[in-house]
Amino acid sequence: MLATERQQKINEILQKNGAVTTADLMETFGVSIETVRRDLLLLEQQGRLSRVHGGAVAKNDMKPFSDLEQRNLEFVEQKSALSERAMAFINEGDVIAVDEGSTAMLFAKALKAHFDTLTVITHSLDVFQALNHHKNFTLILCGGHFLPQENAFYGPLVLESLCHLHAQKVFIFPSAVSLEHGIADYQSDLFPVQKQLFSVADSVFVLADSSKFEKTALLKVSDMNSEYTYITDDALSDDLAKLYAENGKAVYRADPIV
Repeated sequence: MLATERQQKINEILQKNGAVTTADLMETFGVSIETVRRDLLLLEQQGRLSRVHGGAVAKNDMKPFSDLEQRNLEFVEQKSALSERAMAFINEGDVIAVDEGSTAMLFAKALKAHFDTLTVITHSLDVFQALNHHKNFTLILCGGHFLPQENAFYGPLVLESLCHLHAQKVFIFPSAVSLEHGIADYQSDLFPVQKQLFSVADSVFVLADSSKFEKTALLKVSDMNSEYTYITDDALSDDLAKLYAENGKAVYRADPIV
């Protein structure tokens, strides 16, 4: 096979799966690691991919921003499934912190269905209202300035509250996740709150449906971190999941909701 043919097929795999691993390409084409590296380097120079440890990912697209009302209608089954998957990482009686957003509301619904006793810290009015009537939940709403388009609080009063709180686990719901560009979002008002949330807990869980993987957004909230746990739906490709694993990022995919 000519190099140009091989490189075209690599590009086709990338467009289909979002990622390729060096090991899989060596096996698929029966070539050496040096040949694969040359192919990936050339394709990167052409702007068709980004090389990462163990392979490459498709060139990141900017994740389109939409308001909360629209996001509440998008990828509902996937968000519900990954929220259910996240329940396996929570124990009865835990103290958890919960970010805001459309996935957060489905996550809160799952919390009510699975647990009797939790302490929940949040700056999301939607999460607070969803859990408010659960008699055995202790809720801490971090209030401040109110952002109506996101139904969430922001500003120095929220940040001050979070400085005095500690959780065992925090659950973050970003707009985009990328090995190269990190964990990102759009709302500049909420950006400092999300950054603060990463520091309030012993363990960080990043929940994002598969449409958000290998995408970028305006504001980088955090670097990718091998100590974080990443949870998504079953539509994330095997190639992309394998590449994340090779880069030390634990990604858990949910079973589809029947």
